[in-house]
Amino acid sequence: MSEEQHPRRLFAHGTTIADLKEYMEPFAASLGYRFNTETEFVDEVLASEIEILAESGDVYCPCRIRTGDPKQDVKIICPCIPFHRDQFAAIRKCWCGLFIRHDVEDGAELTGVAEHPEPGTPIDVPVSRVEDMASGHVRHVKVGSRDIALARSGDDFFAVSNVCRHAYGPLSEGLLDGHLLTCPWHGWRYDVRTGTTDHPDADIRTYPVTVHGGVVHVQVQAASKRVVR
Repeated sequence: MSEEQHPRRLFAHGTTIADLKEYMEPFAASLGYRFNTETEFVDEVLASEIEILAESGDVYCPCRIRTGDPKQDVKIICPCIPFHRDQFAAIRKCWCGLFIRHDVEDGAELTGVAEHPEPGTPIDVPVSRVEDMASGHVRHVKVGSRDIALARSGDDFFAVSNVCRHAYGPLSEGLLDGHLLTCPWHGWRYDVRTGTTDHPDADIRTYPVTVHGGVVHVQVQAASKRVVR
């Protein structure tokens, strides 16, 4: 292999399993996930990722096939939770089981093939820790194909479509004053409790929000049935 063909390395030479744990754990926790309770399994998966790292330059998921297209393969770089929030929330783990939802006590039950629920089945998707969002803050959350603005007003959380119905402005970049979210582009205002605005036929969608164990969950519906390995 010529020098030009060597993969661009994104982690230091000598990266260890302990290094990957230290790097991945806080990020996964911010998304409502933790390492599987099966510690030997975790070490086996991370050892595989280190082998892939040496070959490819990055920590790609060991149970997914790389396409060779960087724009596609970015979705399988571990931890890939943000790209597959609804799927992983439904099966309570990532594809290989390296990460499990924060509310799963025993990760041993989450190995092997997992079936995606029937279309329309409600799924509570962890999207943020309570401690990571101050009152008055709004953030953009991607759940499957859905763009959602997650807002905190006082101790309450709300989720609405992130797209303003006027000119498609990103509401997550707007100003939240109490329960009114103002679009940053032209000032249209939406009530995050109901999705309503004072403009005709321009209300936005709302999503149920719950908080469990210090983690905020947004409820969506399963879009399609699939088998995830």
